[in-house]
Amino acid sequence: MQAMRYDIILPTDYDMTIIRERVKKTGHLMDGFPDLLFKLFLISEKKNGEHSNSYSPLYVWKNSDGMSHFIFDGFFDNILTSFAWQQIEIGVTSTIALGDDFLQSQFVTEEVEEIPPTDSLKTFEIHEKSTENETGKLVIYNPDKWRKVIFTFYLTKPQTKHRCFEILHLSRG
Repeated sequence: MQAMRYDIILPTDYDMTIIRERVKKTGHLMDGFPDLLFKLFLISEKKNGEHSNSYSPLYVWKNSDGMSHFIFDGFFDNILTSFAWQQIEIGVTSTIALGDDFLQSQFVTEEVEEIPPTDSLKTFEIHEKSTENETGKLVIYNPDKWRKVIFTFYLTKPQTKHRCFEILHLSRG
């Protein structure tokens, strides 16, 4: 499975209700999308203590056919016309551990870990184990940047030093 994400950083004074309304009106359009495992419509807000205002959708695809269909058959054009050219980050999933209450998740944290140069990658852990209070865990590694990103899902906002997003909507394929 592959994951993709784009991170649209918005001005500090941006009215985030615009994004909330956008997702409320159109989020359901991704429900049932071919080859999609799930899409999370994520935001962060400066007024809630986050580093910036952002709209940062995260997708997990069952295979690249659905991802290519989304990007190149006009669906991604909505992002381009609304927010201009966006860089899409693509990664390989190494852990997808979703608990029984994953669908009720309201928040997700993002932890980025660099994969340092080494003579062997056999000892580098690309999987992460779930811990208390989580509803799920998603680990993505990206060999062209040599990093892994750990997304951890929660029902309530966790106390964390990592970037934290509110989940506005979760679509399943």
